[in-house]
Amino acid sequence: MERDFRQGYLEIDFPVASFDSAWELLRRSAAVFFSNFRFLAVVTLLIFVPAKLALQFIAYLLEVPKGGLTAYLMMDLSDLVLSSFAVPAAIYGLVHRFRTDTQPPLGPSLRWGRRQWLKTLWNKFKVEITITLWGALLIVPGVIAMIKLILTDAIVAIEADREWDVLQRSRDLTAGRRWQIFLVLLPVMIVELAGTFLVLDALGVTTSPRPFIALVDSLLSAGGQWSTVVVLLLYLGIVPVEEGAEKKRKRAR
Repeated sequence: MERDFRQGYLEIDFPVASFDSAWELLRRSAAVFFSNFRFLAVVTLLIFVPAKLALQFIAYLLEVPKGGLTAYLMMDLSDLVLSSFAVPAAIYGLVHRFRTDTQPPLGPSLRWGRRQWLKTLWNKFKVEITITLWGALLIVPGVIAMIKLILTDAIVAIEADREWDVLQRSRDLTAGRRWQIFLVLLPVMIVELAGTFLVLDALGVTTSPRPFIALVDSLLSAGGQWSTVVVLLLYLGIVPVEEGAEKKRKRAR
């Protein structure tokens, strides 16, 4: 895998399944997620737990109420920053698993995540701003913007140094498939959103000790890596088809 670091991108040199069915992709994503859950959880918790504990300590020093708006904004902002590290690390490990059928390597995955951290964070920030601006008009335009940009994380993690106009690349890849992608994302969003609220409510997190809040928040982020798997499989199911079509167009010329 040192080759990936030298060339500056992850090569997709293994068989992939094309994206033909929303149900089939969801089924495969669940299989990939649970079969690699140990790796995904370890990567996520190594990144999230220390940072979330530090965040709760800062909130304690600043006397930020646990259930207040400021606390939730701090948690959301930290999720954005930390997931920008954890997501490319997770994708690196999963690509290694697909390529070699061996356990994902923890060290190189974290190294790749750190390498792509700032680029992922910058593009995540642009995605959030775009979705927020469109969503401020109406809900539907915001959802459409989200679908168009859903492949951003996978593009940064895999294409890395080969692609800098990441948002446009995502728009191009999702063109003509957005209804299918919506059918994939809808149940994922429902499960993750409902799961988060149910867990937080059941555990009474807002009245719990701050270290417990940090741990629960980190565990929820580990579960949220299912969406990373979904996005990765979407990307892998679309890109080979697009590249094959592009090669045919070039030969026709």
